Amino acid sequence: MQLHCTPATQSSLRAFAAPLQCPTCGEVMIAPFMSEFVEGGEIRHHWVCDGCGGTATTSIGLALEETAQV
Repeated sequence: MQLHCTPATQSSLRAFAAPLQCPTCGEVMIAPFMSEFVEGGEIRHHWVCDGCGGTATTSIGLALEETAQV
């Protein structure tokens, strides 16, 4: 068994941790209501605004490396 470690880039950390502004009222949404991993290497965040109830979805692509098992 081999351990493979890929350090996160600064831009991917910003995309993952950055708050989002509501597309309806502009209020800052701090944390997603729900997150899901989509097969194929994507994380989707679903947001709901506390102020107006507006919704938004963001996605982050993951750079997955395929490794051969020997």
